[in-house]
Amino acid sequence: MRSYETVVIWAPSLSESEQETENGRVVEIIRGSSSEYKGIDVWGRRQLAYPIKKQTEGIYTFFRWDGASQTIDALDKMLRINERSLRHLTLKTGDEGPSASFGEEEEEE
Repeated sequence: MRSYETVVIWAPSLSESEQETENGRVVEIIRGSSSEYKGIDVWGRRQLAYPIKKQTEGIYTFFRWDGASQTIDALDKMLRINERSLRHLTLKTGDEGPSASFGEEEEEE
């Protein structure tokens, strides 16, 4: 299995309970497709570089998981039709490059 990272920008109008529901749907798809869910980081509300769907802010959420490429297709389908999702991106991670997670860099001694 390969390691992946998915970043989703949710609409800023979502309440905390709605965010948890939407995040739960993403985790459900990951787990439902025989993939291993590793964790979630909610980066919070951030200013967008340019308006997306007439929104200037978004709620950034970061998911880590291991699985097959079929999971990407399922996530992509769900997030494309979800009106609460402004943008999403899934990246394959590994030894070849840095992770998108800012807080998990190893310090050299």
